[in-house]
Amino acid sequence: MQHGWQYKLELAYAPSSAGRDDFRHNAEAAWIKALRERKGKHPTYPMKIAAVDTAAADLIDWLASNRSVTNNVQAIGNALTGEAMSDLATNLGLDGLKKFKAASVNHFWCELLASLACAVKQLEDWRDEVTERLKPIMTASNFSADIEDTAVGSAVEAAWSAISHALPLGQLSGIGEALWPVRILAILMCKAPERHKNVSKCCLDPIAQGANETVRTTVAQVTKERLTETLPADWLPATQKLLSE
Repeated sequence: MQHGWQYKLELAYAPSSAGRDDFRHNAEAAWIKALRERKGKHPTYPMKIAAVDTAAADLIDWLASNRSVTNNVQAIGNALTGEAMSDLATNLGLDGLKKFKAASVNHFWCELLASLACAVKQLEDWRDEVTERLKPIMTASNFSADIEDTAVGSAVEAAWSAISHALPLGQLSGIGEALWPVRILAILMCKAPERHKNVSKCCLDPIAQGANETVRTTVAQVTKERLTETLPADWLPATQKLLSE
């Protein structure tokens, strides 16, 4: 299916549901094809892809009816591609930025967003401590293996600064209001959530579970069942528990 968070947000913003309907139709067709071609009892990789794409279709449909959240997702995405890149160019220089971009194409930014969601949830004094908590997490991440530690630290600072400007934290009603668009952008941005544990566990799982009223109806029951059937149990612990009750 067509990749890119900008494209998926375009579908959510579109006045017509035609593009969203096509996206869902393709996900459903992929699921049916994957089931037909499965040999044995274990879920196949095409099943995992189709399950995650169905979740993306649910998210896009939900965003189409929740414009304020969609606007926040868009604001964060624009901040990361705009302000954060400008800050990195200043800190790393043009050559350093070029090297960083080449080394960060595979999951770095969605890993950063997922790690941010997990870190902020655990912090009390989160506004002051988040970058210091995130830097060692991202430095140790496999998705930062080809990036110098100083560049990783600069990226964390630039991303948090950009997100803070995009969503003025003092104006938000609570931590959850900031976390949901961060989680959603990580899912929409990730090339393969079915292969990215942190995106699934820190972002997809609390949304699929319906952790609070904001996202209670985001993911359909059949999608939750597909996700828990195909992805490892420890990637979706809250959703697994919900379905077992």
